Amino acid sequence: MRRDIRPRFSAMLIVGVTVLTAITLSALVAPTAEAQRKKVLNIAAKEPDSLDPHSSTIGQSQAISRFMYRGLARFAVKDGKVTTAEVEPDLAESWKISPDGTVWTFTLRRGVPFHKGFGEVTAEDVKFSFERQIKKAPGTRFGVNLEMIKAIEVLDSHTLQIALKAFDPLFPIRMAGYQQGYILSKKAVEKHGEQYKWNPVGTGPFVFDRHAPREKIVLKAFDKFHGGRPQIDEVHWYDVPEDATKLIGLEKGTFDLVYPEAVSADFEAQVRKMGAVIDRRGPGSQDRFYINMTKPPFDDIRVRRAFMHAIDRKAIKETLYPGSLGRLAVSPVPVGYFGHTPVELPSYDSELAKKLLAEAGHPNGFTVKNYFMSKSFSFPKTMTLVQEQLRKVGIVVEMQLVEHATYHDSIRKNLNPFVLFGGVRLPDADPWLSLFFHSSEIPDPATGNKGTNFAHYRGIDDLLVQGRQERDPKKRAAIYHEAQRRIMRDAVCLPLNEVPNEWARNPKRVSTPFAPEYGEDALHFTYNYPELLKILN
Repeated sequence: MRRDIRPRFSAMLIVGVTVLTAITLSALVAPTAEAQRKKVLNIAAKEPDSLDPHSSTIGQSQAISRFMYRGLARFAVKDGKVTTAEVEPDLAESWKISPDGTVWTFTLRRGVPFHKGFGEVTAEDVKFSFERQIKKAPGTRFGVNLEMIKAIEVLDSHTLQIALKAFDPLFPIRMAGYQQGYILSKKAVEKHGEQYKWNPVGTGPFVFDRHAPREKIVLKAFDKFHGGRPQIDEVHWYDVPEDATKLIGLEKGTFDLVYPEAVSADFEAQVRKMGAVIDRRGPGSQDRFYINMTKPPFDDIRVRRAFMHAIDRKAIKETLYPGSLGRLAVSPVPVGYFGHTPVELPSYDSELAKKLLAEAGHPNGFTVKNYFMSKSFSFPKTMTLVQEQLRKVGIVVEMQLVEHATYHDSIRKNLNPFVLFGGVRLPDADPWLSLFFHSSEIPDPATGNKGTNFAHYRGIDDLLVQGRQERDPKKRAAIYHEAQRRIMRDAVCLPLNEVPNEWARNPKRVSTPFAPEYGEDALHFTYNYPELLKILN
């Protein structure tokens, strides 16, 4: 018998900032009379690298995707919070599950329109959206989260059936509007081809209007949004790379929301001083190092362990995120994710690091040349601290600062022997471990695989298979506990710190429906349900 189921986001404000780009200057002028009549939400962030939600892991891209796209399901609101552990119907009206949990039949809402006249959402659009990722269409990133799908069959224009290879306890959450779960217009993708990334077509509350490169992206309210037209008329997403400039705009009232590169104690103090607030969303992002176990000299586990013992994680945390701004990581799976367990991490011990290097045949250390590092977020600050710590044990890192997109490209070409990375994923051990440690995600320029298993690790594939098949939550959690222990045993990942997702907001201009302090679970530094944001005056 089938069951019907309707389950339910550092820099100090520098007064002496005198040099701004022409684009930034234009963003800081008074709004026009027309703009004053409209309810316009002004966001200071960085320009996304793509508006195709299946193609970017960069935070600002994922953030703006939330405004334009929806999935079959959405994260449920419970007790005033958005939970990422439970979903409710969205583009789907309902779904049924076979007794063995391997066949899902989705019935779509009728009359849900795509943006820009691309017609009604159909089962073909859903099938296309998932299969382009499963088949690893160029640029797509999240197919690993759909690899449990065996077949997708369109039964009629508003009904489709998805057969799984085996029972998957996370499947409803995989169908939510986030990364792999976003539904795209098949006609729009086929029409625009490679240029779809700047011609997005979704079903969300806001429609893409225009993109002025290195200046801003403009979205407009979608009058036909199936959840009701949003209260905000337009969203202006400004490209403002520097946090100091963002803060100037927030204080002047030019920007309503600010997506910072990094939140330091100085940044937080300045935000509060001007009467703004910081919205903190959990469970947050974890920064960590992945060590390529196939790249000499790091193919020797003694060198990987020496690397880890040379790094003073606590000093980094207290320098960058003092007090409650962050917490020291205790596992390669973040706190707040299902399956997390604290594991033993290498202690800071520079003498032991030197001893291990000598045993591995590097008594005088070695030099890492042409090490690429992103200019963005906390990356350069973290790496500068680590660079000095490594130098003390003889590991010299010759660092080159590059744009964030260039950094992403470089690490997927395996140019760095160890990779500093941060991330937020669905808060369950399976998608987290699958994306960062499954062998299918090993980056390979020869095949075009741009995965995120930067350690080139193959040691937990068997556990990931077991975890997906296990129905007992306690046994499933135990499987992931073992995976975390193996990762540390094999010395392929060093977790550093965990930081809540944070946005600065002018509460006199814009309200959020959720409490500002961990009032919702957030994914990739964004507000859930952007249609609920309100312009106050």
